Amino acid sequence: MTTTKPTSGTTAPAPQFIPSARRGAVTVWALIGLFWLVVATQAIVRWVLSGTDFAPAPLLGPDVLPTANLLALRFFEALSMGVLLALIWFCVIAPWRRTGTLSLDGKFVLGGMAAFVADAFLNSYTYLFAWNANNVNMGVWTAYLPFHNPSSSSRYAESLLWGPPMYVYFCAGVAIAATKLYNTLRERWPAMTNVSLFTIIFAAEFAFDLVVENVAIRLTHGYAYAQTYEPLTLWAGSQFQFPLYESFLVAALGLLYTWMRIQAQESPDGLSPVERGFERWPSALQPAVRTMAVVGFCSAATILVYHLPFNWLGIVGHSMAVLPSYLTPG
Repeated sequence: MTTTKPTSGTTAPAPQFIPSARRGAVTVWALIGLFWLVVATQAIVRWVLSGTDFAPAPLLGPDVLPTANLLALRFFEALSMGVLLALIWFCVIAPWRRTGTLSLDGKFVLGGMAAFVADAFLNSYTYLFAWNANNVNMGVWTAYLPFHNPSSSSRYAESLLWGPPMYVYFCAGVAIAATKLYNTLRERWPAMTNVSLFTIIFAAEFAFDLVVENVAIRLTHGYAYAQTYEPLTLWAGSQFQFPLYESFLVAALGLLYTWMRIQAQESPDGLSPVERGFERWPSALQPAVRTMAVVGFCSAATILVYHLPFNWLGIVGHSMAVLPSYLTPG
């Protein structure tokens, strides 16, 4: 038997091994993102084609929203959309035009918009989060999401103008600002521990949400917390009752986004934790897989960190807000 040996100089080069490709769960995160997009898309499509639920929620009487509050609501809607469009331009479109790729901030913006569909989980079991029927709206898609309680109303006014922006500026926008704060504090006090830095950031994010939401609630009457856990509620029983766990959960979600952004900033390859391992995929699919992984993070974090605890605390709570008729479901 003759064994043929490769001629010197003709040996095919061994495939290049990238050590970092072994690490990371980008595929898992991308599958989570894909799963959520399927769930969200079917809910929106069925809602739009329903013929009954895709219509403005009924504006019930006898209460009428005061003109000053209505004007404040319209201003809040316009301001929120302006902030969203600015984030889309500076985080998605401008970097894409400049580099041909999506930045992490751009992926956060897209992920936040995808995660907004989960907002309908707020009232999937009972009416915890009250919406003003004067909001620009086309009803809500809650009946087309999993786990919806058929006895819970699905005819209320999910805002289309200030609702989606909140999922972007309270997450991606807050992370951008918090990273700047982190860098400033780190430069000023290099010996400060990460625990101290993130504690300061969490406190700032908590205060930001507490102020913004209470100003919005009182000036616009755009929404209210219909049922809350009383021991953790300010002004319990009034139209303006406010659950402190709302700000805690929003700050926790914002802190996760901030941590992801700082991890990418401090990583030599600029990767966020959920994008690691993308090298295992064919090069043509790598950008899409990385984007889908961030969408998976945004949707999973929103549901697990915010919606699940918010619903649990609201359902076990017995502090019922006294609401005007325009904040009640149809």
